[in-house]
Amino acid sequence: MTSLPSDLPKASGNTPGYVSAYKTCLRIESALETELSNDGTEKKDARVRQSETHLVYIRILGYLLHFIPSRTGLDCLAREIEECTSDDDLLQLGQMYCDQFLRPFKSNRGGRSSTSSSSSTSPISRPSFRTLDDMVTEYLEDAPESHFTARKKALVRDGFRCLVSGVYDHLMLKNNRELSTKFYAQTPQPERTITKCAHIFPEPMNRDGPLRMEEREHDYALWAIMNRFGYSEIQDELKGANIHLLENVMTLRLELCIAFESMDIWFVATQDKPNEYWVRTAFPELIPNYADTLVTFEASRPDLPVPSPLYLAVHAACAQVGWLSGATDMIERLEMKMEEGLVLSPSGDSAELLNHALRGLKVAGY
Repeated sequence: MTSLPSDLPKASGNTPGYVSAYKTCLRIESALETELSNDGTEKKDARVRQSETHLVYIRILGYLLHFIPSRTGLDCLAREIEECTSDDDLLQLGQMYCDQFLRPFKSNRGGRSSTSSSSSTSPISRPSFRTLDDMVTEYLEDAPESHFTARKKALVRDGFRCLVSGVYDHLMLKNNRELSTKFYAQTPQPERTITKCAHIFPEPMNRDGPLRMEEREHDYALWAIMNRFGYSEIQDELKGANIHLLENVMTLRLELCIAFESMDIWFVATQDKPNEYWVRTAFPELIPNYADTLVTFEASRPDLPVPSPLYLAVHAACAQVGWLSGATDMIERLEMKMEEGLVLSPSGDSAELLNHALRGLKVAGY
């Protein structure tokens, strides 16, 4: 968790409405920090934990004013902050963005989702191919979009390699004679790896067909956030099976995929060259060979689109706000407790965990 900077970025720091909204966030942050310093941290009772949670919520609003990638989104957030009539209203607004923007990107990702096992790492169920053309033809056959077909098409687009490291997928080398012959002819011998298909907008974020009322309310709330940012078109672009479009997926080696889906890494456009990005991370020690490196996303064929710059910008905003505000740590801590199956305390000390679990059901559409 990092305190809010004293000022907004230059690009938005000259807009009076943004500055006024940000000063409101700074005021409440300062009051909460003072309250926590007076209480001390030796014994974290329910009141202290509540203040820490409130600090996360107000920092979410503050960092959103730094990282929302559109003027429409900044205008909307600044207006929402100014329309709050009390500090409690502001904290509820921060909680709403936590639950309906940050948490859907974060929850059930990072290798824990149902699609993160065999289907995402082993798309090959047919005999080996003699040539690359044979493999490409089979992988690009028209079929209903699914995680399975998305992975195969992404592998073709990405040259059967991780988009960031450029390292070939081990399974692709095993299953294509032409590709493996070229690979093993190289000196020195290049590295091989296991790759996965990473979704930028997570698979559960868009559903099609009959839905329960709770699921419809969940999806409406989620896409309402995108509408606030001025991105109403994303909902239609990724509707139903379109969540598996090539624009929303990328081939990444296993550890990078887990880091991306855990919001530990994100991609920041350089503005100098199309599809050129800096690899940014909250934990450089986890990916020492790739942190702060420059990558360019290119397709092996002109008819196969690269990952969407807009989708990556939304993901990057979510990741940065989550880590800097402390929301990501809070979500991980509480969900780890839930996975451990801790028994709720009759004293009320588990109120935060119970509240998180109940709100999580709402996020999931229950």
